[in-house]
Amino acid sequence: MNGFVVRDGALVPTQQAIVKTDALLEGMCAYTSPLDGESYAFLLTSSGQIEQWAITKGANGALKSRLTRKLQVGSEPKFCVADSKRNNLYVTEEAVGVWRFDADVEADTVPELIDVVKFGHFTGEVGGLALHRTAAGQTVLFASDVESSMINLYDVEDEHRFIGQTSFKGAGNVDGVDNAGALSAGGGYLALADEDNGDDATNFKLVSMTTLADAFGFSKLKASAGEDPTAKFALVKPSLETAPVADGGDAADDPAIWVHPTDPAKSLIIGTNKQGGLYSYTLDGKVHQYLEVGRVNNVDVRYGVKLGDRSATIAVASNRTHESIDIFEIDDATGMMTDIADGVQPTNMPDPYGLCLYQSPKDGSTYVFINEKDGLVRQWKLDEGTSGRLKTTQVREFEVGSTAEGCTADDDTGALYVAEEDVALWKYGAEPTDGDAREKITDPQANPALKDDLEGVSIYYGEGTKGYIVLSSQGNNSYALFDREAPHSYIGSYRVIADSDAGIDGSSETDGLDIISTPLGAQFPYGVFVAQDGRNIAPEERQNFKLVPWERIADKFSLEKYTARNPRD
Repeated sequence: MNGFVVRDGALVPTQQAIVKTDALLEGMCAYTSPLDGESYAFLLTSSGQIEQWAITKGANGALKSRLTRKLQVGSEPKFCVADSKRNNLYVTEEAVGVWRFDADVEADTVPELIDVVKFGHFTGEVGGLALHRTAAGQTVLFASDVESSMINLYDVEDEHRFIGQTSFKGAGNVDGVDNAGALSAGGGYLALADEDNGDDATNFKLVSMTTLADAFGFSKLKASAGEDPTAKFALVKPSLETAPVADGGDAADDPAIWVHPTDPAKSLIIGTNKQGGLYSYTLDGKVHQYLEVGRVNNVDVRYGVKLGDRSATIAVASNRTHESIDIFEIDDATGMMTDIADGVQPTNMPDPYGLCLYQSPKDGSTYVFINEKDGLVRQWKLDEGTSGRLKTTQVREFEVGSTAEGCTADDDTGALYVAEEDVALWKYGAEPTDGDAREKITDPQANPALKDDLEGVSIYYGEGTKGYIVLSSQGNNSYALFDREAPHSYIGSYRVIADSDAGIDGSSETDGLDIISTPLGAQFPYGVFVAQDGRNIAPEERQNFKLVPWERIADKFSLEKYTARNPRD
C-alpha cells in the first residue's frame, strides 16, 4: 500500500510501500482513532481476513506501518468504511451482508451483523459502503444492493435501523446508476461507481445529499445520543510490559507488587496465569520465577506476617485446580517464592475466584478474602501451623448477590471494596465481626463512564487516609479513579494506549490490576500502576501485564504524587 498527498489538486505519491503484506488484497479503508488521533488502514484480503495497520511517522518523517490486529469474516470481503467519530468499521461480505466491527485497536474482534442477503434487505450481492453525518449529528450508512441497483440506507444512531432504499434514474444526458459498486460520501454528495454505464466505460455519478435528505427525512432521524463520556477519558502510555504468560487464551489475570526491602528497583511484579501457575517478573518485564502450581486466579502480597519467632513476607493466591488457598513466602534477599502452606488449605468452594488480603490495624492479624462466581465471599484468618508454616481458619462469610472477582482491603481504615461485576463497587467492613452491611461506592447506572464488567480494584495509598481507589471498567477498556476518603468522589477515567515508538500496545479487557505509591527506582519514582492486558496485540502474543508510571496518570488529573509510603513500614 502506497501513500499519497493532494497537492495543487493532484495526487502526489509520498513514498512507496507504506504497508507490505503477503495477503491478496481486495480493498481498503482509512480510519483515524478519536481516542489518540492515530491513523490506521484496514486491508481486506481474499481469505476473509481484515488486517488493521497503524500508520505512523518515523524519526526521519517517513511513514511506517505496524500490523496491530486481525479481524475475520467467513468469505471474501469487498468494501469497507470506517466511522472515526463512533469507532465503527463496516465491512461487506458480498454473499452474506454488512458487518460492523469496533474499530478501536484494543476492542473485541466479534462482529455484529447489520443486514443480510435474502432474509434482510439485500436481494443478492452486497457492494460498496459510505457514511454521511448531517449537521445535526445524525449518521446515515449507505450500502449498495448491487443486483437490484438499489442503495439501502440505515440510521446509525438508532441501532442501524433500516430507513429505506432508493435507485438513481437518468435525467437529461446523464444515465442512471446500474449495479453500483464502490460508494463514497463527502462535500455534500454521494458518489456511486456506475458499473453498467451503457456503451461507455465505468464512471462515477454524484447525487446531492440535500436531495437524499429531503426524500428520506434525515432531519427526523434520531440525533446523536448526547456527549460520549469516554471522549473525556485521559490517555496514558505504558513504559514497559512483561513477558507473555505460557498459556494461550484467557490466561493472565491478576498482578500484585512486591517491594524489595533495601533496593526498590529490584522489586517484582507477581502475576497469575490462571491456566497453570504463578509468575514473578523483574521491573524490566522479564520472568524472574514461574511456579506451576495449578489454575491460580488472583494473588495478593503482605509484609510482617508472624511466622514463629520472625516476620515473613507472603503472597497468597486462589487456586481453582485444588479449590484451595496457596500460601508462599517471598525471600527478601532473592525474591523467590516458596510454598509455606501447612498442607492443602481448602476453601470448600467449587470455584474460588477473586482474592485479596487484609492486615487489621487493630491487632495486626492477616486475613484472606476469596469470592466465588455465585457471589459468596468467605474470610479466613492466617495462623501459625506446624514447622514454620501457615494455615487458615474461616471466620466469616456473606453474599454479594452475583458474580464478584475484584477486591481490595484498606489496611488503615478497615474497609473492604468488592466489585460485583454487573452491578456496583461495594464497600464493606474488613474485620471478621463486620457482618454484611455495605455501602455502594458507584455503579454504571449512576456513572456513565463505567461499563460492566467491573473487575480489578486497588488502592494508591497516600498520607494518612488520603489517596485513590482505581477500578477496572472492563466493558470500555478504561480505569476509573475515586477518592480514597469518603464519600469516594469520582475523579475521572483513563485508558492505557499504545506507545508506537516503544513498540508496546495498550491494555484492554483488564481483569486484575494493582497500584502502589512506593517509589520503585528511577523508572517509577512515584510508584506504578500494573494492569492485566486481555488482548496483547502488535505483535499478537499471549496475554501479559502493562506497567504505567504513576506520574503519567497523576499529571492528567492534577493528583498527588507521594514518595514516602512503603507497605513494609
